[in-house]
Amino acid sequence: MGRHSRGRCGILNIKAWGLRARSGTVRRVRRSAVVLGLTLVLGVAARAQWQVVYLHPEGAKSSDVHAAAGTRQGGRIEVLDGYVYQYHPVIWNASGEEYTDLLPAWGRSGIVHGMDAPSQVGYVSSQWATHAALWCGSAESFVDLSPGGDYVAPIAYDVAGNEQVGYGYYAPDGYHHAALWHGSAKSFVDLHPGVARWSRALATDGVRQGGWASFPAAGELHAVLWEGSAESFIDMNPQGARESAILGMGAGVQVGRALFGTSHRAVLWRGSPEGFVDMQPSQGYSSRLYDTTGTIHVGYVSYTGWAEAGIWTGEDPDSFENLHPYLGPGWFFSAAHAVSVHDGWLYVAGSAARSGEREQAILWMRRLPRPQPKASLVLPEKVTPLP
Repeated sequence: MGRHSRGRCGILNIKAWGLRARSGTVRRVRRSAVVLGLTLVLGVAARAQWQVVYLHPEGAKSSDVHAAAGTRQGGRIEVLDGYVYQYHPVIWNASGEEYTDLLPAWGRSGIVHGMDAPSQVGYVSSQWATHAALWCGSAESFVDLSPGGDYVAPIAYDVAGNEQVGYGYYAPDGYHHAALWHGSAKSFVDLHPGVARWSRALATDGVRQGGWASFPAAGELHAVLWEGSAESFIDMNPQGARESAILGMGAGVQVGRALFGTSHRAVLWRGSPEGFVDMQPSQGYSSRLYDTTGTIHVGYVSYTGWAEAGIWTGEDPDSFENLHPYLGPGWFFSAAHAVSVHDGWLYVAGSAARSGEREQAILWMRRLPRPQPKASLVLPEKVTPLP
């Protein structure tokens, strides 16, 4: 997520994609203030300005963000279709004023699970089937990735360049199998390890694929990393963990969760199970990482039982910055699911909930600090000794 590269949608002006709406079913939302700028003291002489954008459309029952790329966010809204509430796959452009509905005319429901400029992936359900979906910014651009045959109800979960990953139900054995595509249904590759019971691919960096698999011998779910084939899988379960999963990937980095004892903890890997880093802050009770740029990671930490959205930097568990207080009073839950960087801005997106209400799509954004120029060594001018 948040990666810019050439894929099925072709060559694109990335800056234009980040700032302008594409064709599609664009719904404009009438509302009052949608941006709340708050400044919290972070330390002595240190202040950071975060803007909170409430993406949740008026009239929707619930909404959530699952992905981000450039200035855009992808996810779903729950709206009334006739007499039934249905999920619609949507993309926002860092604004609560409008969104683009990606649901094709024949579709009944769907979700955007992953993004990489200019592509989006997820699923669309019709009356009779579920279809793995690939879009290029509009409902009309929908591409069905469903391989057919013995693979039923596939879902695409992430995209990087021309690589899409997800999973589908494999009828002969009755379990989910991790899946890999390259822009079309006929490019489908079954990543399922032969020794596993079921598996799901949930993230990709364009070269490797990450997710989890259930190994009967181990009796639990283990994080798994692939490189294009079922035979290439690596069991990434950290030593001492009862179970684990890779949920997001960036350049050379995988993030997710691991269960130690009774506590799910945010975990970071760099390509091997031995190098995992426990990213749970010292005061946290439980935590999870969902996405990463490679250096900035997002997820949540629970201190008192409810999740609180935040970001980490590098491999320091205590670099966690809590974004929940920026929502203002009345919000009891929040989680950050996606992150992107564009033109000097950091975008962190997810959802939050208030008492008695369902989850609502939220965006936190701020300018990144400008790199400081390196100090140069100034040498004194040459001194000519007096005669």
